[in-house]
Amino acid sequence: MNKPTDKSKNDSKVPKSEVKGQAKKNTKLEKENLSTSDLKDKIIGDLKVKLKDTEDKLLRELAENDNLRKRHEKEVQDSLKYAIRNFSSDLLSVTDNFQRALDSISGEDFGQSPKLKNLKIGLEAVEKEIYEIFEKNGVKKFDSLEKKFDPEIHQAVSKISSDHPEGVIVEEFAKGFMIGERLLRPAMVVVSSGKQKEDNKGS
Repeated sequence: MNKPTDKSKNDSKVPKSEVKGQAKKNTKLEKENLSTSDLKDKIIGDLKVKLKDTEDKLLRELAENDNLRKRHEKEVQDSLKYAIRNFSSDLLSVTDNFQRALDSISGEDFGQSPKLKNLKIGLEAVEKEIYEIFEKNGVKKFDSLEKKFDPEIHQAVSKISSDHPEGVIVEEFAKGFMIGERLLRPAMVVVSSGKQKEDNKGS
């Protein structure tokens, strides 16, 4: 009669070489799985860095394009604003002549020739209209009488002694004009040199 086979004994008799081979195989698989995971993480990390760089570059280019657009718009506006500079400058002689014509007509002359009064009213109306057209196109006159002399916007024709402090404008030969923020023509003025000093007695 055959003795029953002891299964546990047979199982325990698996060759050691096979056990070691299986352990090595398991270790290799674990390493492969680990290295694959690390590789994925590295790829994802690199992609995130590249995406961030691309985003930063895109934002810089958008900002630069916006600055270029604003600069171009300003240049166009300035070109339009200052395009009439030469034309306006030529017309200033007309306004000067109107002013001289008006200054030459005094109220005393109206009694002798009533037509002069109507002529002066007509000249004043035309002069006012010219100034209004100037202002519509960004050209404005500025007053200088009794203002402090400023070499940036005034041109001194002469200096005279007066009751005004030294450096104050006491007479205006021709009005100054600005076009936008720029000077179109300086005002032609006479500047006070202060009160005339009296000579010391006995000198």
